[in-house]
Formats: sequence, C-alpha cells, structure tokens
Amino acid sequence: MDNTPKQQVLNDEINLWWDELDLAQKYKEKYGGSKSWDTYKNYYRGQFSGYSDIGRGKYGSILPYNITYAMARTLIPNLYFRNPYVNVTPRQKFGNSINLDITAKIVESMDNWLLQMMGTKQEMKSGLLGGFFTNKAIWKIGYDSQFGFRTKDTEPMLSNTATATQWNKKGERLEYNVNVKPGMPWVLSIPAEDFFVPFGVKKMDDAWWCAHRVIRQLKDVKGDPKYKNTTGLEGTHLERIYNELQKADFYKDLAKICDWVEIYEIRNRKTKEVLAIVPGFNQYIRPPEDDVLQFDSLPFVDISFNEDPDYFWGPSDVKIMEPQQLEMNEAITQAMNHRRVALVKMLIDRNMIDASELDKMMSENVMPAIRVKGNPATVASMLQPHIPPELNIWVDKIRENVRELIGFSRQDMGELPSGRRTASEVRVSQAGKNMRIDERRDTVADALVDIVRKVNMVVFDRWDSERVIQVVGYDAAKYWVRFNKSEIMGDYLYKVDVESMAPTNKEVKRKEIIELIGVLAKYPRANLDYMIKMLMREFEYVDMMQLFPNAPESNASQPMTTQQFTQQQQGLLNNPVQLGARVKDNQMAIGGMMG
Repeated sequence: MDNTPKQQVLNDEINLWWDELDLAQKYKEKYGGSKSWDTYKNYYRGQFSGYSDIGRGKYGSILPYNITYAMARTLIPNLYFRNPYVNVTPRQKFGNSINLDITAKIVESMDNWLLQMMGTKQEMKSGLLGGFFTNKAIWKIGYDSQFGFRTKDTEPMLSNTATATQWNKKGERLEYNVNVKPGMPWVLSIPAEDFFVPFGVKKMDDAWWCAHRVIRQLKDVKGDPKYKNTTGLEGTHLERIYNELQKADFYKDLAKICDWVEIYEIRNRKTKEVLAIVPGFNQYIRPPEDDVLQFDSLPFVDISFNEDPDYFWGPSDVKIMEPQQLEMNEAITQAMNHRRVALVKMLIDRNMIDASELDKMMSENVMPAIRVKGNPATVASMLQPHIPPELNIWVDKIRENVRELIGFSRQDMGELPSGRRTASEVRVSQAGKNMRIDERRDTVADALVDIVRKVNMVVFDRWDSERVIQVVGYDAAKYWVRFNKSEIMGDYLYKVDVESMAPTNKEVKRKEIIELIGVLAKYPRANLDYMIKMLMREFEYVDMMQLFPNAPESNASQPMTTQQFTQQQQGLLNNPVQLGARVKDNQMAIGGMMG
C-alpha cells in the first residue's frame, strides 16, 4: 500500500469528494425522497405490495387500480415534442461583418438537423417520464464521446474535430449509444438517481459542482484511453450503489455476468475542471483537467414540474398522488371482496331434500323433476348479498381528485363527460386545464431552448472544419451552403413552437396558416418561408425539405459559401420585385407537389 506523502495528499483530495457526495446523497434522500423513487416506478410497472400477477388469477390480498400508469401515459404525450423545431433569430453581432439575419437561417437549419440526428425527441420523452417519478428531468450535453471529450485526443485525419476514443486499440467498441457520434454534439437524458448536486443548492445555476454516476463494464474502462491509473482496478466496484437497498439486488445480479465499475464524473465550476473517481479505489481514473464543455454553465439542463420553494429536489407527481393511488387500491379491493361475497348462494333444509335430488337442482339439465319432502316453497332460500354502490362512487371521486391534482379532465383521460354541458362550460373547463398543461409545456420548451443554446456553444467552439447543410432562403427555395464556426458564430435568440406539442385540431391550424400566408403574400419583404415551414410541419408525414424547390444558384455538388449565400439573399431583399416573383414561383411549385 502506497503511504507516501504524495499519495496521502491524493487520498485526502479524493476523500473530500466522497464526503461531498455523501452529503449530496443525503440531500437527495431527505429532501427529495429518493428512497421512494423505485417504489413509484414499481407502481407504474403494476408492482404493488400485496399483489402478484404470478399464477394467473391468484392476485394475493389486493386488486390494484393503476392510476399512476394511466396518468403517466396521459401526461407525457401532452408534453414532449412530436416534431421538435427551433426558430432562430439574431440578438447581436460578435464583431464579424456577416449579416446575422441571414446566417441565423444557417444556424436554424443546422440546429433542427442536429435535433433529429441527436435523437432529441426520444431523449426528451425519456427524461420527462423519469421526472414524473422523481420531479427532476435532467439532460446532459456532450461532444464526440459519451464518457468524456479531451482536445488532445482529436485526430488530424478527422480535421482535429473528432476523436477515436470510442474504440480500443483492437478496433473494438467501448461505447454503444448510437446517438453519440465522433465529432458531433449529443444530448442524453440521465436518471435523477445518478445525478448529484451540493447539499443546500436550490437551482442548477447555483451549483459550484455536480456529479454524474455512470456504470460501465470493467474491460471497457480499462480499454478507454481517456482513463488513467486503471491497471490496479480489478473486480467489481459498485460499493456505493449496493448501499441503495432497492437497487442492490439488481446490480448484484448484474455483477454475476461480468465485472462492473461505478464511476463518479465530477464537474467543478470553481476550477472549470472535470475529474472521475471510483469507490474503493484510491486513484483518480480521470485526474482533474480542463473541462472543455463548461462554457457559461455546467453542461446539464434540468426541469421540475413541482418546484420546491426551498430545495433542489421537490415532490414528484407520483409522490403527490400516492395517497390517492393507495386509497384507490383499497377501494377496488373492497369492491372485489364484496363481489366475491355477493355470489349467488342458497340455504337448503337438509331434512326436506335428499342429496341426489339436490344434485338435480344444481345440474345444467333443463326442467329436471326434483322430489322434496314437504312444501317446495320452504325447501330452499336464496341469499341476495348487497354490493354498496358507494364503493364505485368513491372510486370515481378518487379518480377525480387525481385528475384535479395533475390538471386533467375526463375527456383528457379518454372518458366521456357525464351529463350535459353547455359550450361555455366546456370552454371554461378546458381553459383551466390548458393553463396548467401549458405551463408544463412552456417549461419543456424552455428546456429544449437551453439544450439548443448549449449545443450551439459546443458547435461554435469545436467545429473548425467546414460543413454543408440545406438552408431555406427568403424566396422559399432551398440552397446548399458551406459554413464553418467562425462564419455563423453569434448571439442568437431561440424559440420553440409550444403549440407543436398540443393535440390541437390540425385542420383548423392549417387553415389559419394558409389564410395568413395569403395576407402576407401582398408584402414582398415578408418572410414567407417561415410561414411555409410552419405549414409543412403540420403534415407530420411530410419531409419538409423535400417540398421546397431547389434554388438554381447551388446544388449538393457545388454548395455556395456562406458569403455567397449572404450576398445573394441580401440582393433579393434589396429587390422586392424579384423576391416577390421568386416567392410566387416557388409557392406554385410547392402547391404543385402537395397537389
């Protein structure tokens, strides 16, 4: 064992981080209720205490009603972007002479292409589902490699913008997420269980450090060139996650397959450094080094739907509705027991009927002749047990309470409203629901904007080599344009169409957009390509870029430079007659393709 002064200093440094992580875990458990998160997820899975689906019909002591699952499957589709699209406009210049009004079009095309390439839709969806149980949806922004990018690892053959650290020296993969590609930014949702902030921090923007826990196979860790000091790293190192009782069994089973390592990747805002440590190991596997992904903040985005006034961790939707879930289970179980008791039963005077005659009474034969010893009317008496109707009324009341907590109506849950409702009453009710759901949608939209902003910071910093992309111009034609980071770098405003998340009447929205295009067409300098793109997005089955006609000035084999594109677009803006003619021709071409 190394007891040199240098090693002792290193041990003290690492132990200080473990002390910080212990406090961070305590913060999460005491003020975020993290010990209950797995229980909430089990509700969603249909796993309730006292209930088992094993044995096909032998349910145990309770019959659950999974209102947790119903609410999750209603809420999440109302929040994530089915077709995420970001609009980009300039805020100010950074000293270059390029017209940012026009280069914003390049950035907008790049961003929306990246949203598709990064699998943002699914990552947003996964993050929101996790946030339903934990109250924290968290996304991580990175570049090139899932487990850490270092500038010194870039390859000259890849224009010094990408690395080959996703593979070992034998050419075998060390990373497996298909949305993480060399030389490309990425965004991934991460579970709140694996994220840590300092004890007492209220907001991510206030955190002076944060940590992300990842679990990797030992052989991949030892083969990853980004890690150091892994020679002495042997066996499974899951010491801390084993202390989380609800996860311990799963990870003990996992460790039977091969050796795994629990890595804590820590980002320090004080020093702008990133480092990585492993429990039970007295060396950094990634010594503190400059964090190239820290720009104005940590490379994470988080949202809470039930913000706590005092703590970073707050009550989740499931925690808030848990009493109703458990009461619903009890009410449904009581109704089940009453139903079982209420099965038709008969009292028989055994002195007035023989067993053989009783068998005839219980048989399925039609009109059997049954001999009795006495008055037939007194031989048997039917029991008619009572099922209290209040049980069903109470179940409906609990469902109503849960809908009120989340902000849904009967119609939102796929139920028909009871009784008659006037149009005015429906509008008032829907307006109240929309207010609460729209607040959540707005929160998700802000998160997506923050993700795009941080992704662009990575692009403006890392994309030194030239790229080519299709851009829709002011004339509603598509151009192939070459660009590099210095030509598009700027301060931009990003806006997401929140309505694209809402299940509104598409026919009504299409009609409104078409009417607006007709009005704006009278004004030659109006940016009609924006409205046309909005219209195209209402047809989810349509590849929007395929509808715009190609501009004669460029093609895939001969893209325009950014300067050429800027000058050409500026020329159209300075010539309203020419611009109007081209817009009209291109609108007719689009209409012909849609017809």
